[in-house]
Amino acid sequence: MRGGKRHAIGLVSDAQSLLNLRTTCVKLFGIIIFVVFGRLGFKEKVLKIDLNKCKFVAVVTALFLIPFLILSNHFLNSTREIVRKNALERIGLRTKAVSKVVSGVLNSNYEIFRIVKSEKFVKLSNSERKKLLKREMEKHKEIYRGFAVFTPTCEKLFSAGDIGNFNCLDELFKKAVLSAISVGAVEYSEDAPCSLIVAEPIFSDKSENPRLVVFGKTSLASLNNVIRTFGKKSRSELGIVDAGGQIISDSTGRAIIKPGIMVSDEIIKAINFSLKREAQNSSSQILVEDRKILVSVSSVQGTKWWVYEKIDSSSLLDYSFWAKRIVYSGIILIMAFAFISYKLAQIWLIPKKLQVKTEV
Repeated sequence: MRGGKRHAIGLVSDAQSLLNLRTTCVKLFGIIIFVVFGRLGFKEKVLKIDLNKCKFVAVVTALFLIPFLILSNHFLNSTREIVRKNALERIGLRTKAVSKVVSGVLNSNYEIFRIVKSEKFVKLSNSERKKLLKREMEKHKEIYRGFAVFTPTCEKLFSAGDIGNFNCLDELFKKAVLSAISVGAVEYSEDAPCSLIVAEPIFSDKSENPRLVVFGKTSLASLNNVIRTFGKKSRSELGIVDAGGQIISDSTGRAIIKPGIMVSDEIIKAINFSLKREAQNSSSQILVEDRKILVSVSSVQGTKWWVYEKIDSSSLLDYSFWAKRIVYSGIILIMAFAFISYKLAQIWLIPKKLQVKTEV
């Protein structure tokens, strides 16, 4: 909201809200009774008339106040539910947007994998391939860390940069050769951002089996910038998680402090729910130790990664303050109308000859 103050008031239970309303009513009614009795005279006749007046006002107030409080309780509850629903929709839209941005970053920044899949690359000699890969690495030093080219029979043709301990006996290499599709995994390091490890099978025009297998190691530091940008000045936790449940990047910085940390159970539940429904996105409210956690997940196209966002409902901006002002105003109006009803009853229902003047 713009142009107004925001009131961050913690959510309270439904029973507590009703109790607060009742307490306020009792206090207001007590003040009215005190004022009325303070104006009572000492004559028995006057005292009797004022007591009847108090009884009438109290009954009329109760008749209107009880249903009003019941409806007010539903009104306050609806306000909180609307806040939660809006928050779910908001984080749902954000996770969808972030997943598209992450997918775009992967497609645009990792152009080298499209280069190695071209027929031109297959026809080049090993020395020309190495020069091409080194040239691409020089252009994008912040992304590419190392490459190696193997034959499907586990013969290493050449390598460039840092590829760590990778060799053709690695599971990624075996899966790439057997499945004939690119296979990737995330490598976590204590002193550097996560790396994306990809084994890419390369085919010639008419071959059904891969002719080469290119192994690449690329930095995922650029994804940290995306997450930090979207998660800036937010009460929620935004991040990317891989297929194994490990956090690749998150807005709280936990993945940097402790690489390979597992995501929380409520995120796993939301992802499993989406997989079960074969949905790309989902938003839900999950109860965790008497706390309502709002969770949204969205899959990253072309990968088995998920963008997630979660927020504790107790940290949401609660606009029930304004709803309570309406309720309190209604209580005061009901009490005022009770006195007006008494005066109108005296004027319209009691004959003038039978009216008794009271002393003040």
